[in-house]
Amino acid sequence: MAFNFRPKNATEITRKKKSNSATAAVIYTAIMEEYGEGIILDPTTSFGKIKVPRAVGEKKTITQVKQFLKSKRSIDLKGIELSFGDGSGVGKGTDATATAKQENATRLYCQTYMDTKKFPTAVATKKVYPEVDDAWYATFEAQAISIVKWIKAGGYEFSRDDGIMPFLEDIAIKKCGVRTKDSWNPADIYAVRKSKKRVIMKELDAIGDLKMEPAAKLDALNSYMSSRINSKDLIGISLKKLSKGKVQTIELTNASKKDKLTDIAIVPHSILLDLDLNKDKEFITGEMSFKIIVKKEVVNVQIRAFSGGVRESTQMDMTGSGAAAKLGKVSSREAIDPFLTKVGAPKRRMGTDLPKVGAWTKKDVDAYVKEQKELEKIKIDKHKIYWGKTTWKTTLNKAIEYEQDISRTASQLSAKLQCFQWVKIFNHIEKKGKLQEFLTVLYYGAKKQYDTAGPFLKIA
Repeated sequence: MAFNFRPKNATEITRKKKSNSATAAVIYTAIMEEYGEGIILDPTTSFGKIKVPRAVGEKKTITQVKQFLKSKRSIDLKGIELSFGDGSGVGKGTDATATAKQENATRLYCQTYMDTKKFPTAVATKKVYPEVDDAWYATFEAQAISIVKWIKAGGYEFSRDDGIMPFLEDIAIKKCGVRTKDSWNPADIYAVRKSKKRVIMKELDAIGDLKMEPAAKLDALNSYMSSRINSKDLIGISLKKLSKGKVQTIELTNASKKDKLTDIAIVPHSILLDLDLNKDKEFITGEMSFKIIVKKEVVNVQIRAFSGGVRESTQMDMTGSGAAAKLGKVSSREAIDPFLTKVGAPKRRMGTDLPKVGAWTKKDVDAYVKEQKELEKIKIDKHKIYWGKTTWKTTLNKAIEYEQDISRTASQLSAKLQCFQWVKIFNHIEKKGKLQEFLTVLYYGAKKQYDTAGPFLKIA
């Protein structure tokens, strides 16, 4: 249910004119006066179900709240269901500010749960993440339980904005040649054994001061971190918001030598680069997609623009089937581009390489029509590509017209044209006899398991 209506006053409730609006308005006023908190409602219902903030639940039971309402306000609660919760839809932001709050909340939950076997109060949680909702409460609790259980001991300090995490990342970036933190190690928080913290920081400092090239120091740093994560002295932890508040994956990554994959292949009839438009003047899909089978598991692969920019460059993303859930985006800089250079493959086509919206010429149209006609002949791993049913020239001319008014169409067209180059890339690599090796690079790249990546514990 969508408990995302947080009224600021009783009048906002009565204006909705639901069958239980009057009762809900009185309950709002009573809860606010007594506990200093509002209520949360589902705007799609009759307001018969009401969420009372968790902060109240830390002081009173739901029975006590009901007794208060009946005695102080003589409120008839027949047909009204009260429960504690902070609703949904508030903490769904994915920008850097929201992400920082979410990760700091996980750090707080892990530290509190390890030290006390209890979770932080709602008040303490909201000091770190004011927009927290019920889904995030469930995520934080499940993450803390799983992480503490995996560590199997106490005596750890969890770090994000201060402590060992910024200390370590500063060494990696300033002394070991790391250009972007997440491309090297996606850990969002760190746990360090308190009794080893001083020694570890001294040894990390020594690695940063080695008289060698940054790339060699990064190898030394990764090797040291692998030994420390295996002994559970220093643990980088990568976090994801959990589906239904349940941890599906706990996986130690880059802590040992990668398995050599000999059973990785593209699933027959799965390669789709559908160029058809729908009734809304958008492409049916904005991607090139295919499936690979690896270790007897099916993995879904997408190449598309993820933010919807009209000429945004594409990224490759992998998602496992079932409980395996999301693997992640494949790093172009660390995984894809080095391999393309190694085998002399064509470079990726970027969004900036394409004609701008509204600036297409007949020469541009003819070139991309000719390109697609040639690509139709290509098979990848002996499998045909599905291009859709409509003639590409017809679709392209329509899309060029539509994209001037519909940014989503512009983003999708941009992605499709960039994916034309991906067909050439796969074709080149297959001719070199390196397709299985490339699929392996992509698979491990999505898992952040490439040669220069650091070790971490994945919780998803």
